[in-house]
Amino acid sequence: MAPFDEDNLIPCFGFGDATTHDQEVFSFHSDHSSCHGFEEVLACYKKIVPNLRLSGPTSYGPVIEAAIDIVDKSKGQYHVLLIIADGQVTRSVNTGDGEMSPQEEQTIRAIVDASSYPLSIILVGVGDGPWEDMQRFDDKIPAREFDNFQFVNFTAIMSKNTTISEKETAFALAALMEIPLQYKAADELCIIGRSLGRAKTVVPRPPPVPYSRRPVLDREPSHVSSPVLDERTQACPICLTNGKDLAFGCGHMTCRDCGQRVSNCPICRQRITSRIRLYA
Repeated sequence: MAPFDEDNLIPCFGFGDATTHDQEVFSFHSDHSSCHGFEEVLACYKKIVPNLRLSGPTSYGPVIEAAIDIVDKSKGQYHVLLIIADGQVTRSVNTGDGEMSPQEEQTIRAIVDASSYPLSIILVGVGDGPWEDMQRFDDKIPAREFDNFQFVNFTAIMSKNTTISEKETAFALAALMEIPLQYKAADELCIIGRSLGRAKTVVPRPPPVPYSRRPVLDREPSHVSSPVLDERTQACPICLTNGKDLAFGCGHMTCRDCGQRVSNCPICRQRITSRIRLYA
């Protein structure tokens, strides 16, 4: 996408960690400035990742709202929001058929709002997801000013038995194929070069800082280990927030909400064939 970037300035945000959850975003720079080129984007990303504490639930609403704010402040310049995620919008097991979770409602509302601005949204799924809901997400979105959202399964494309060059070409085609039509639609709606002045002002949090783990209290030495107890008292390895109350056939555990959303064990990567609910 580099050839489409005129000024080489890329605003970058993160979301879904212990400081933002499903409500806010954090900037890659403390002064909220943009990154200069993709090299700086990658450098900042590598610097931030060690400080992250991932946490659910997941919503794309806040980062879409941040993009809308940027577009409106630019007096309606056409932008493309590229969201790179390793999981779909949180859908709790308590959400019934035909219903939507709060995170789904928030994301859909933001996508609809974004269609009033010259903004295209590309969601790139990295990892095993699962991505079933995102493949059908477009069907859940009500009437918009124009079709401004598309999902691209990066992992599925890169796992095909083709050359690296063919994979890169396939990914670029999948990610950019709808951009010309979306730009044309925005132009016909006369929303390019126009500021509505009603976008929500988004103030990103600063990038995460290094954190220290809680100190472990000294204990008397013991020759008897209790792996089951240790396993149950640890937090879910996915959201790092909820306690573990769901076991897989491989023996590893997560919380119930996260465990229902993955198809492979996050620890050993084995395919999940059975789930057992644990009760205290």
